[in-house]
Amino acid sequence: MNLAKLRRLSQILFLALFLFLLYKTEFRGSFQTRQGDLRLPYPVGIFLEADPLAALSNVFASGALYRGLLWSLVILIPTFVLGRFFCGWICPLGTLNHWFGSFKSEKRRGLRLLESNRYKRWQALKYYLLIALLAAVLFGSGLAGLLDPIALTVRSLGLSVLPALNYALGFRLAFKQPHFGQGFLLGLIFLAVLLANLRVTRFFCRAVCPLGALLGAISRWSILGLEKRPSRCEDCNRCLLHCQGGDDPIPGAPWRKAECHLCLNCIADCPDSGLAFRFFPDAGTTRFAPDLRRRAALASLAGGAALTPIFRTAAADFARRVRPPGALDEKAFLARCIRCGECMKVCPNNALQASFAEAGLEGLWTPVLVARIGYCEPSCVLCGQVCPTGAIWEFTGKDKGWIGAAAQPIRIGTAFYDHGRCLPWSMAAECIVCEEWCPTTPKAIYLRPAEAFNREGKPVQIRQPYVDPAKCVGCGACEYACPVKDRPAVYVTSIGESRSKSNQILLRRAAPKTASPFPESGEVPGWKRLGETRTFPAGRLWEYINGDADRYLQAGVQRALTTGYRFQDRIDAVADIYVFAQPAGARRIMESESAEGSRPIEIGNAARLYGASLTFCQGNHFVRLIAYQEAPENPNALRDLALAINRRLTLLD
Repeated sequence: MNLAKLRRLSQILFLALFLFLLYKTEFRGSFQTRQGDLRLPYPVGIFLEADPLAALSNVFASGALYRGLLWSLVILIPTFVLGRFFCGWICPLGTLNHWFGSFKSEKRRGLRLLESNRYKRWQALKYYLLIALLAAVLFGSGLAGLLDPIALTVRSLGLSVLPALNYALGFRLAFKQPHFGQGFLLGLIFLAVLLANLRVTRFFCRAVCPLGALLGAISRWSILGLEKRPSRCEDCNRCLLHCQGGDDPIPGAPWRKAECHLCLNCIADCPDSGLAFRFFPDAGTTRFAPDLRRRAALASLAGGAALTPIFRTAAADFARRVRPPGALDEKAFLARCIRCGECMKVCPNNALQASFAEAGLEGLWTPVLVARIGYCEPSCVLCGQVCPTGAIWEFTGKDKGWIGAAAQPIRIGTAFYDHGRCLPWSMAAECIVCEEWCPTTPKAIYLRPAEAFNREGKPVQIRQPYVDPAKCVGCGACEYACPVKDRPAVYVTSIGESRSKSNQILLRRAAPKTASPFPESGEVPGWKRLGETRTFPAGRLWEYINGDADRYLQAGVQRALTTGYRFQDRIDAVADIYVFAQPAGARRIMESESAEGSRPIEIGNAARLYGASLTFCQGNHFVRLIAYQEAPENPNALRDLALAINRRLTLLD
């Protein structure tokens, strides 16, 4: 088997795997019969997690790499060796473009086909788009996902093509027929991407794809390259017939390394073996870097930076922008979300939809809950599980808190009544559907007896519904079930969502002041406390410790407390306290810390002194103290401060 045939086999296998995993991004069964949190049996998001553009955007947006995005190294590292192999061998959209490009009409063959497969200056457009999109990400907008080929393909197939096929095949592809409001537009865009190949081979890959631009820029350092042998070439130009990248493999022109997809069609079509891919080839006829102009690159950078304020000033229906449970606060959410549609595809009730006007231009195609289509299943945690970038944090059923009474459940909004449309309120007609569907314990919707009058003026006893905003979680079940079909009498808005401190409806009473785990100034000889205590709940822990947050989340951390100290006006230090659900979580973190260069000391359940730092665990607390300046008195000073913190933790427990 030659390499070109091996490449075709690779394309078929990876496309089949991609479609299989996309098909499996769905829950089939009943939530009522399940014990514990549901987990899908397949790594449905592996293509997105291995996407280098998604990983780079995630790093730019949050300063950290979320969970499975480390898989992107599987693509990045070989690119430094082989070049853009991903585009020609693995990318599902690249494979579809490749196949559609083979269906050119007779008018596009011969000399016209040869000319269209030559390098064109407009192929540099994708590099300018990459610069603009990464600049936008740096300023807080995850717009790179709009053109990312993996996200685009998942979004298009999952929200448009597969639902249409499911309907055409009589509900054989999905447990039930999904509906997506943006499905037609997404399908039309996807069709345009595919049909463009009939005009120019792999037009999207050559001119638009930002992931291809990223890999092309990296491939300049690859050690595999095309070696031309002019002595064997008879200028037949057959190497251009099926060239996918427009990289000029012909003699007399420089081979453009950043554009080559490694499709290997040029060497397969050459009758005289005038071309060969080799490691460390003769670079005399190779152009390594993309063909960019400095002014255009700077303009792209400025344009990308300007996109964020321009898009954020666009009109949006913020009240109806109800985000999924586990979503980060809006600014961080928009920075991380790549609009892949995985959360919408996996939603069992079809409740999550691609936004259009709800979140403005910046939030285009991000997920919002449309309760009239479906409600958020109380025990479902799938959207957080499949999100590849952490825009929706992975949460558990216990974190969500919708099954059974919970002190602090995740709230995504609040329900309101339109009394002019509600049957018991406006028509003196009995209706308790919303109260029956309310899933919270106790129910957020309750009924009160009332007296109304019919058209003859006779009194009628009915029950009228009310919403308790302290109990409502915004699941949308009431709006979904409301029998007033055109515009429901009860509807959910984003007011009261847990992720926002300002988007609230209830006045919050000041919590009773409790003892602090941190000693005050003067309590420990030589130590002075600086500033107030900062608190980071589990869902925002990444804001404080970046890439190390996953380790703590897996151990069951609930929140982190941190404050600053100064010893004898010479040594600055920080004290961190991590509170876990169980003592086992604190012990797990303690045991995962390296013991190199430390010695055990007697504080709490276990402690280690490193010289300029000290760690210990006490019950369900893990404590870390760090001194920023080297000094001989650090060990004793840190030990005294740790003992004081341990005494306070013991009293609090």
